[in-house]
This record gives sequence, C-alpha cells and structure tokens, in this order.
Amino acid sequence: MRIAISGCQNSGKTTLLTNFLQVWSQYTTPEKTYRDLIKEKQLPHSSLATKDTQLDILSFMIQQQGDYNKDSKVVYDRCPIDNLVYTLWCHDKGIDGFDKTFVDQTISLVKESMKSLDIIFLLRYDNSIKIEEDGLRDTNLEYIKEIDNIFDVLYQQYYHNLVADIFFPKNDSPCIIPLPTSGQQRIDIISEYIDPTGNLPGDDVSIFNPNNISELEALVQQQKNALEMEQKEKALYNKFKI
Repeated sequence: MRIAISGCQNSGKTTLLTNFLQVWSQYTTPEKTYRDLIKEKQLPHSSLATKDTQLDILSFMIQQQGDYNKDSKVVYDRCPIDNLVYTLWCHDKGIDGFDKTFVDQTISLVKESMKSLDIIFLLRYDNSIKIEEDGLRDTNLEYIKEIDNIFDVLYQQYYHNLVADIFFPKNDSPCIIPLPTSGQQRIDIISEYIDPTGNLPGDDVSIFNPNNISELEALVQQQKNALEMEQKEKALYNKFKI
C-alpha cells in the first residue's frame, strides 16, 4: 500500500511518520525527500518559492512515486498534493510565474499522480507544537495558517464533491483521511484502516471495495466530526481559558 502523510508546517508530520514506522515496521519510507532536494539545489521555498522550485519538487515527488507499485508498503513524507497547495498559495499572492496556465498544469500533473497513492493521512495545524526554525520551515504563523486553510479547502472539495473531478481523479483517487492532533488518536484511527500486518482489512471489508462505499463515508464522517469537536474545544479553551 502506498501512503502519504500531508499537511502544513507544524502539524506533526515527522513525528507521525516516525511513530507509524515503529508500529508498522513492514513499511519503508524513501531515504531521500524533497527537503534533501531543496538543500542540494539551494532552492528558495515556502513563502519564497519560485515556479522553478515548485516544478523541481513536483517532478521529484512524481518520479519517486514511480519507484513503487500497488504491492509496495511505502509511506511518504508529503506528496504532490502538498506541492499543489503551496502553488495555489503563490498564485493567490500574485507571485511572478504562478499564473493560471502554470496552476492548471500543476493541477493536471498532481491529479494524475494521485493514482499512485492509496491513502493520504491529512494533518492540520497544531498550535500545541512550538514553531521552531529548522533551516527549511517557514515560521510565519499567518503563512502557516493560510497554507492549512488551503489544505482544508482541497479536502472539502474531495469530501463533498469528488465527482467534480477537479483536483482528484474521481475514479481512481486515494482515500483521504483527516486526523486529529493527538498522537495516540492518530495511530488509533490509522489502525482502523491498516491491520497489524500492514495491509487493509480483508478484501470483503476493504475501504476500497466499491460495495463498502457507505462504510468508508461513515468512517470519514466520524473523523470529520472528531476534528470539528476538537476544534470547538480548542476555541472554548482559547476564549475562556478552560
């Protein structure tokens, strides 16, 4: 199975990847990541990204996905949908080179690349994680939240209107599962989709079995409700300090 962990900065992707590999040791993760590419080529990135940067990173991610097949057990730190999110942010800000033609080209490439993924676990911004400079991370909170919002917009389009076939191929899209911020809850929810052997539950209950779409929708709605409740609790805490 081909899995990606996606989301904005300060959402706990690296921690979840580490925990995932500890629980499901059958899986591997590519030794080289987009971070290595940025360092090697000294690419301007994040809020300073250029058209060339985004093309280089997208090409790297797509080529890397080509190294694996549906029988692989691989988990990626980010995937092409992340690249699209940052490109959409640059387009919205009117950054040079990020015109509609470039965005449409990116959407087309990303949508096709989604066929090489089975599950995307989506993480949201976690304000309990201290924002720390690591040489690559953009530490501007407003920027991080804007990126987080774009991820949510794409997820909402996937969840409510997948048949529109805008960002995800409607007949061959990965399952996108939003996760809460709690580390243990994340592992618990992932366990609903991946058994101890690293596989999906039996074929008769597989989330990819077209006969079980209603079950998949119920599971996704359950995670969505949990996220909404968690966000409401955080809002109450921030407002009343309870």
